[in-house]
Amino acid sequence: MSFSISNAYTKLQAIIENTSDDVLPRPDIIAAVTKTIITSLPQQGLGEAATAQHLLNELTPGFQGQKTGSNYYGFVTGGTLPIAEVADNIVTAFDQNSGVHLPDQSINTTVEDAALRMLIELLDLGNDWYGRTLTTGATASNVLGLACGREAIIKLRLKARAVEGGVGELGLLTACLKAGIQNIQILTTLGHSSLYKAASVVGIGRASVKELPASETEPWKMDLPALEDELRRAGANGVANIVSISAGEINTGCFATTLSKMQKIRGLCDQYDAWLHVDGGMISF
Repeated sequence: MSFSISNAYTKLQAIIENTSDDVLPRPDIIAAVTKTIITSLPQQGLGEAATAQHLLNELTPGFQGQKTGSNYYGFVTGGTLPIAEVADNIVTAFDQNSGVHLPDQSINTTVEDAALRMLIELLDLGNDWYGRTLTTGATASNVLGLACGREAIIKLRLKARAVEGGVGELGLLTACLKAGIQNIQILTTLGHSSLYKAASVVGIGRASVKELPASETEPWKMDLPALEDELRRAGANGVANIVSISAGEINTGCFATTLSKMQKIRGLCDQYDAWLHVDGGMISF
């Protein structure tokens, strides 16, 4: 049995086109497919052709329904348009390393930068976005955003004490001690679970995430008076602050603020040396 990438793609496309719009496969199909899953490492590999047959013929019937269908509710992953699938296959096939900018050897970082510039233009965010990157998803975006925020708010207090360096140079504990910071807290409303994960990863801690809901009936909205009180109180007691705003809460799609309230929050963050992190578009500033 021979193996061909083009034949495998053709077979996959046929499977996708013939998949119904049903959200979930039938229980009997799930049960049958589950029995075909290889759960232990074989002494000898199946080979490319047999592996392709296993993937395409035995496993795919157990996946959710057509991703571009009208009944696809796959959490936040969303559907994939055919042209996006083509781009995804190109990325997989060429497997470029975008961690290093080598313009004389590959255009991959140039293409990524162009995509980011167009995204900024699409969202009408202005031109002052010198630090921009694409991450792998929600957790990675929040880790990056909180890490940048942590560095920024600590550096502000270090600078006020004429101390050189930051977390990257001094380490988190030493930098906080030299900056006179006893705690870093994240002020939010209905924070996504990845925000809590990111807080633990960057050393701030899940317990430092504090929610300030406007009311019990609208918990996704930010209580601005409570936010200002917290920023004022915390700043006077050796606590540095990161404000995390949801731009489209995961379960409701509701925004934590309106444009005018976001501008007010931006002003409060500037006034009290806090970092503003927008979780949704995964943009921090």
